[in-house]
Amino acid sequence: MAVAVWSLRPAGSRLVAGGLLLLWAIAGGVLLLHDAFYTRLDVAGARRLSPEALAAASGIDGLHIFWVNPAEAAAAVRRQFPTLKAATVRCRWPAFCTLFAVEGQAPWEWVSGDLRLLLDDSGQVVEGEAVEARRRLEVHGLPPPAPGQRVDPWLWARMQDLSQAFPEIGTFRYETGRGFSFIDPYGWPVLLGEFGSMAARAAVWRALRDRLAAQGQRPAYLDLRVPEAPAVGFP
Repeated sequence: MAVAVWSLRPAGSRLVAGGLLLLWAIAGGVLLLHDAFYTRLDVAGARRLSPEALAAASGIDGLHIFWVNPAEAAAAVRRQFPTLKAATVRCRWPAFCTLFAVEGQAPWEWVSGDLRLLLDDSGQVVEGEAVEARRRLEVHGLPPPAPGQRVDPWLWARMQDLSQAFPEIGTFRYETGRGFSFIDPYGWPVLLGEFGSMAARAAVWRALRDRLAAQGQRPAYLDLRVPEAPAVGFP
């Protein structure tokens, strides 16, 4: 009798093992095939950027949760949208993920007619962005840089000088042969030219602006192309 019992044990073990394998196969099939385990990505924090574009850049919307790497997805978004201050991806079971985006500002916007180009911190044109820019340069007489290209180094250096010398001014104009200019907050044009110290021009501009405002005068323009000999034009 004892021999018969022991002889049955291997067959029972095989049945148990087979049942476990079947259960694992069913569970695996559910995990691989059920819609609940395919990522649904929400985007939070997008104000001007397209949530759909951000989701597409992550590459995980609709991807099986087993293949989702949140850190790699966030890095992919930052590569495509370099003006973002931050991008992080967090996931929870079974396949709910959220992309948290913190939008930044491009340093400069290049405007040529109806064409609007955003420039990053190196002066390179940034594609596919809808963020704001801290400053704008309205350009006349120069061809715009192509996507992926950088602004001419000389012009980019001058733009950096302007941003440092005139932090309160948001829009400048550049015209070939005449140089840079802007509209004073009081409403009159200020001519800066192309060469020389922008910091020196800024100091003269502030002094003249305060004096003219105190006297209640509204000039037609301030010409600071030669800061040592500024000119004030009246109507």
